[in-house]
Amino acid sequence: MNYKIGFMSFVVIISIIFIFLLVSEKIEAQTECVGPCGLVRDCTAACISKGYQIGQCVGWDDPDICCCN
Repeated sequence: MNYKIGFMSFVVIISIIFIFLLVSEKIEAQTECVGPCGLVRDCTAACISKGYQIGQCVGWDDPDICCCN
């Protein structure tokens, strides 16, 4: 009987860890825009300080918003 409880606890813990890993990857993939490029002097440095890998100014006609990936 004790081995069934231990096994089920193990399955629940592994499931929670697996779900946490899936959710954290989706959250990381989202972009965040930190502000206008005129106010943010170095877009890449601002994004790196927030924990992102890439930062660039984006926009349709005139790149004017600093967004991070």
